[in-house]
Amino acid sequence: MSLNENEIKILEILKNDPFISQKEIAEQLGLSRPSIANLISTLQDKGHILGKPYVLKTDEYLTCVGGSSLDLTLKLQEDFLLETSNPVTTEISVGGVVRNIAKNLSQLSHKVSLMSVVGDDASGEEIINQSRKIMEVFATDKLKGETTGTYYAVINQKGHMEVGLANMNINDHMNRSWILEHKRHLSLSSWIVCDMNVSKDAIEALIEFKREENKKLAIVGVSGPKMKNCPDDLNGVDLMIVNQDESERYFKTKTNDLEKLCQMWLDKGVQKAVVTAGINGSVFGEGKLIKKREAIIVPPEKVVDVTGAGDSFSAALISALIHKESFEKAMLHAAITASLTIQSPLTAHPKLSKQFLKKESKKYEI
Repeated sequence: MSLNENEIKILEILKNDPFISQKEIAEQLGLSRPSIANLISTLQDKGHILGKPYVLKTDEYLTCVGGSSLDLTLKLQEDFLLETSNPVTTEISVGGVVRNIAKNLSQLSHKVSLMSVVGDDASGEEIINQSRKIMEVFATDKLKGETTGTYYAVINQKGHMEVGLANMNINDHMNRSWILEHKRHLSLSSWIVCDMNVSKDAIEALIEFKREENKKLAIVGVSGPKMKNCPDDLNGVDLMIVNQDESERYFKTKTNDLEKLCQMWLDKGVQKAVVTAGINGSVFGEGKLIKKREAIIVPPEKVVDVTGAGDSFSAALISALIHKESFEKAMLHAAITASLTIQSPLTAHPKLSKQFLKKESKKYEI
């Protein structure tokens, strides 16, 4: 949609100072403040401005839609025993599948916006404060009277999860109506990354939006039970990232053949599909071509915490595809990033960056 002279001037001013007031813009352009307000409103409708401070549309904008939570990690000091007290150490961090993906993408130098919901409580405030340091949070809604999503993970001495518990009732608010309310925000993105913490009709709305607006859409699995949120019509979805269990749940099959499961996703009309199986590697396919990707095995003594490995895998894969890398190289970057993540207590390796990943990938390239 074309811009007039005053609209172009306003965008130039906002590039230099996104916190500038409408009164100051009016003084610079010799117009009234109501005229400036109308011009800014028009630019928002056209998808060139988001919120205040005024965030301008860029080609590399990624919107990550889905769950965010406060994660409590309980690390066992001894073997886990049921029906008794187990001594642990406790760590608190900000998490959620799509929020973890957004964090990794931010570290990989992408401009990212988190579109999620939190409660009107201390946990919600913590998520917003921590997130805004590395990504935009204008589309993260704080809901009154709701409790922020909370995830509890009990990790054994080998770094593997013994049990996970989640209170994610707030995610029920991420439905079709919520998506439609954020269409202006979504229009700012060339890529949308969605996890299955949102409702089925919300994902359906995103697929419709993707088709209408020619956006790229990646859908990422969360767990077997959450596959109930995966729509029947997936035709045109650009990327599906799920694990073996999630695939079996969706297709109601007992097969453990990763290649067959991958083909099932492609048969649904998905453009690119990835099915992961932990240390057993993964398969990836597009069109009629399906390939295997071995996992990068980390020695047990170097495993610190497996939490977030799948999220970092997804982020690195999406990042590489955005940068026009081959599917095969993107899968290598994903495997490397997941292996790095489990060697860190964080859900995103603290050294992760485009340069660091490029350096690490040279160790595996022939």
